[in-house]
Amino acid sequence: MNWSRAVAVTAACLVLSGCATAASGAGAAHSTGASAHTAHKTTSTTPRSPGATSGKPELILNGQTGARPGQRVHMMLYGVSRAQGGDAVTARSPALDGSARLEWEGDHYWALATLKMTDKPGWYPLTVAVHGGTVAHDRIQVVRSQRPSFTLPASRYVTRPGEPVWAGYDDLYPGERGTDFTVRSAALPAPVRLVHDENVDSYNPRAFSARMRLKPVMADGTYTFRLYGPHGRRIAEKHVKVRTSRPGDRDYLGKAHGPEFYDPGEGYSGGTHGFRVGAGRQVAVMWHDEYPDAGEQTRLTATSPAFTGALRLRYDDSKAADGDDPRFFGTATVRSDLKPGRYPVTIVAHHGRVKRTEYVTVTAR
Repeated sequence: MNWSRAVAVTAACLVLSGCATAASGAGAAHSTGASAHTAHKTTSTTPRSPGATSGKPELILNGQTGARPGQRVHMMLYGVSRAQGGDAVTARSPALDGSARLEWEGDHYWALATLKMTDKPGWYPLTVAVHGGTVAHDRIQVVRSQRPSFTLPASRYVTRPGEPVWAGYDDLYPGERGTDFTVRSAALPAPVRLVHDENVDSYNPRAFSARMRLKPVMADGTYTFRLYGPHGRRIAEKHVKVRTSRPGDRDYLGKAHGPEFYDPGEGYSGGTHGFRVGAGRQVAVMWHDEYPDAGEQTRLTATSPAFTGALRLRYDDSKAADGDDPRFFGTATVRSDLKPGRYPVTIVAHHGRVKRTEYVTVTAR
């Protein structure tokens, strides 16, 4: 299994087993049309074929309960070595679209097998064989197909201008074939194409999604999001209410503090007021905001006559930021021709409603 495929299977297992949580705003893992369940382990009896293995293989399934026609089932077989199995490990079930050959990966055999689109609701037997001898068996539960669905979840509170919004289309349904799906809305800077993400939706080959960002400046109101398919055919539409923050809203002014300064070579440790830096050297800038404005992850800047140019701050999503308020940082170069002295560094946030200035001391070069 190559790396991208391994990530796909891992992500799908996490989503389907309920270990992944949906995220709003900044984007999150999602899975359209996948069944929620836990992995199921079957311990087999001693295999019938003496050439297969002398142990007790274990078959672990994901996606085998509540599966829709056309979905994939992830299967892993442990307890059979590569020398024992070779290229002759196969899975069979009347629910599958033909037999599935399991491939060797590290310490087990695995496969993503596709269910037939014509499957009827019910339970179907599954057997895994090595060199023709059955070593494990289980069952697959198939449920009814679902009509194609267009989803556009909005914020739990209210959708803000500049906020990221996730859109998804699930058309795992008999007869659906197209792959060109686009969302259009006056709330978007440009049309957004939905694509299949194998890392997230490896269980559903007909799931298409995209993370969209609303325009940073727009009037309050209800906006229509239309989904178009191949040849420009309109498939569905959703409506999202958008409202700018108002006085009293927690994100109107946020809860910001900074800017703070620190040596980029030593890392941030807090309490860095009165920072001194030599002309021509570098200084790192940190900004905290408990309730940042929507979209500020990409538009915050720090400006100073001491810097060689405006410094664009980026959102800190590293492990070092765990447990801290949302924070943004960047590294600026101090002009080499500066005279020693104190120079202001200013950050403007929340569409100009918040402005903070601190001073950095520049020493002789």
